This record gives sequence, C-alpha cells and structure tokens, in this order.
Amino acid sequence: MTALRKEAGYLGRYAGSGALNTLAGFATIFALMGFGATPLLANVAGYLVGLVLGFFVSRKFVFVSQGHVTTEAAHYLLAFMLCFALNLLALQFALERLQLNAYLAQIFSAVAYTTSMYLLTRWLVFSPGADR
Repeated sequence: MTALRKEAGYLGRYAGSGALNTLAGFATIFALMGFGATPLLANVAGYLVGLVLGFFVSRKFVFVSQGHVTTEAAHYLLAFMLCFALNLLALQFALERLQLNAYLAQIFSAVAYTTSMYLLTRWLVFSPGADR
C-alpha cells in the first residue's frame, strides 16, 4: 500500500470517528441540559465523553495501535489539552484580529483543533514505529 493511500485511510477513519464523537458529545450535552444541567456542566460532560470516546476509537479503529494504553492515554490527554488551547487562541484571533463573526470564528477554531489533533495523534500519540 502506498504511503498516500495509507494516509488517506487514516484521514477517512479520523473523519468518520470525528462524526461519531461529535454526535456522542452533543447527545450528552443536550440530554443533560434536558434533565436540567447547566449549559456549562453539560458542555464539560459532553467534551469528557468525546475525549474518552475519541481516545478509544482513535486507538482501536483509526490508527489501530498496539502500544501501551496508559502511555498513549497520557499522551492523548496532553495532545487534547494542547489542541484545545490552540482552539481557544484561534477563536480569539479570529474574533479580534480577523474580525470574523462568532459562527465563522468557531469554524476557524474548530479547523485549528481538528488539524492539530490529527497531526499530534497520528505522529506522536499513536506514532508508527514508536518504542512502546
């Protein structure tokens, strides 16, 4: 299999897992809000569900890793925190410097998060050939 075809497979599975992750996160958020939780609490819970689901789907389905689960989980959490911080910085930049409306700014920041998370999970968290 060519490297380009292999990478396309990773990207396709990553996109599919992202759709599943998004649905699970929003389902959690909306269900908790429906039961009376505050939007902030519901949001945090939804992102936690997404974080855990994203790790296991990325590990078993997207990148099919055989590495140590504890090490990979710690690296995944670190990648998530870095990418989420980048997301917030991109959001602020889009709002203040680019002067995008809030909806376009959210899309801009989501692209920053998604791209950086793919790169970190692909090459650092579930890196092929890494000593595990």
